[in-house]
Amino acid sequence: MRISKWDGSGIIAVGLALCAALAACGKKDEGAAGGAKTIRVSGIPDENPTELQRKYQPMVEYLQKKLGARVEYVPVTDYGAAVQALSAGKLDFVWLGAFTHVQARVMDGAVPLCMRDLDRDFKSVFIAHVDSGVAAPADLKGKTFAFGAKSSTSGHLMPRHFLMTELKLDPDKDFAGAPLFSGAHDATVKMVESGKVQAGALNIEVWERLNKEHKVDTSKVKVIWTTPGFVDYVWTARKDVDPKLREAFTKAFLELDASNPEHAAVLQLQGAKKFVPAAPADFDAIEQVARTTGLLTGGK
Repeated sequence: MRISKWDGSGIIAVGLALCAALAACGKKDEGAAGGAKTIRVSGIPDENPTELQRKYQPMVEYLQKKLGARVEYVPVTDYGAAVQALSAGKLDFVWLGAFTHVQARVMDGAVPLCMRDLDRDFKSVFIAHVDSGVAAPADLKGKTFAFGAKSSTSGHLMPRHFLMTELKLDPDKDFAGAPLFSGAHDATVKMVESGKVQAGALNIEVWERLNKEHKVDTSKVKVIWTTPGFVDYVWTARKDVDPKLREAFTKAFLELDASNPEHAAVLQLQGAKKFVPAAPADFDAIEQVARTTGLLTGGK
């Protein structure tokens, strides 16, 4: 079975990234949820490492209190590494995009648990440099273009899908050369802002946050199109994680209440008002898109 045309380049590196963290897991902690162990969580590296560490620390502290066990955030090197580490049993729960979730379930039966309310109707934005001559999606033909990570839902899969279906553009033929891959949403913005590429696509949530924090020069970059909605990020469990632990983990997120200051800090950093349950059927359409675009093959 082949998961994607490009997956696998970071799999060796994940061993190095996980090594020190996993060594600490040798001595199991007595936990109230699902048995005695250290619970290892991670997320796809869709932004720079400093930002990810800032977002995950309050969440880890909250989960430790709710689950009564040690919770450890284990960074991974790339999207493919997150999927492989979950399948290999090196991680218990991973915050995946819809596409990487589908990869994980095709590879080894991963289970969706919960998602933010906004992830049921997520969007991507197409941006362009103000001097690119790109004022609308039709102007993208013949221009240089950047996606995010190759396995990103909102930075590659769905923008590619909408280019082909809504905009009638072939990203492998209609740009000025092959599209580039920045590796992360914020990196795509910087590539367009600097003029390295004339246009690109990324997660709307990251775009709005960068604007709010004045981390993008809007005199140089503008939005030219917002995609239709689609399902995206989801907390995903390895298939053999104890069902009681899966239930407790999900319950912890569903109980987050914005009126509680501690909970509000977690929700704010996760970009959510609340979390809602997720089901396997929620991701069937994403799997179909991934197969139609040729980014996912095998493993029915």
